Amino acid sequence: MKPKIRLWWILSHAYLACFFLPITLLYTATGVLYLFDIKGGVKATYQYDITLQRPWPASSQEAAQLITPYLDKNNHPSLPEGYYFEHESHSWYGFKQEVILSSDEKKTQAQLVIREHDLWHQFLLIHKGHAGKIFWFFGILLGVSLAFSLISGVVLAFNIAKFKNNAILSIALGLATLVFIFLLE
Repeated sequence: MKPKIRLWWILSHAYLACFFLPITLLYTATGVLYLFDIKGGVKATYQYDITLQRPWPASSQEAAQLITPYLDKNNHPSLPEGYYFEHESHSWYGFKQEVILSSDEKKTQAQLVIREHDLWHQFLLIHKGHAGKIFWFFGILLGVSLAFSLISGVVLAFNIAKFKNNAILSIALGLATLVFIFLLE
């Protein structure tokens, strides 16, 4: 490999690693702790009772129109982007909070519950891709960067004669370990 090309691989490998180090550490820490069932939680819960003047909102837009004044009046962040309808409840789930609108059986009274996530749960939501489009896109870039970093490390190892055999052995050992674990489980 020509020295200029080798230098490009080394610099690309190094600068991408430095740039993505903070979010890599975040993803690593949240992933490992999540494996131990440490997920963070709710730092505050707010509950508001609402008397329904109109029929139970059938769509997410109608439900949002009903609860937005309560969010504004009580200084809560706006509704998160993620929406789902489950068990006759309208729910919005996002990075900073979860907002749930449910009703009584007669659908004359509603209850608005707002759960604000603690910092650790917010970090976990970044890891899981539920922290908004920017974090989602940055997570994709992190994945591409990690793939490039690994590939550039292999390219460099294969192009330095004294590392080539050990690089091949390491790849074979990594593949064998993966297959073994897959078959074991």
